Amino acid sequence: MKKYVLGTIAVSAIILAGPALAAKETWLVTEENAQGVKGSQGKWMIDLEGDKLSGDADLLGDDGSALTYKLEGSVANNVYTIAIKDRSDGKKGCVWSGHAPAGGGVQIHGLLGYAECDGAKLVVRASILGR
Repeated sequence: MKKYVLGTIAVSAIILAGPALAAKETWLVTEENAQGVKGSQGKWMIDLEGDKLSGDADLLGDDGSALTYKLEGSVANNVYTIAIKDRSDGKKGCVWSGHAPAGGGVQIHGLLGYAECDGAKLVVRASILGR
């Protein structure tokens, strides 16, 4: 009987721990052209499950225009690689690679990286709320 109860408790703990591996995060994001002209700022709403992530972006451009897109990617060794899809501004083929700043620059917290798009390069900075 003891083994049955302990086995049931162990299985229950595993089942309950499964959803704990998934998390929702909000990232405050700025993106600007690598030349420093025209930018946007807003939020990425990220769903994390293990090393995979997905989400939606809702930003506002310097000119007041709305910018939305979908996010899909992964994290490995503290480097995020995220495909930016269905951008409302029409940019295609965007992939962002971000990591914690190495130090010595203006930004010392959060994530920093470049998004390479077909014909454009964007600087993207992210601050993860609650970290």
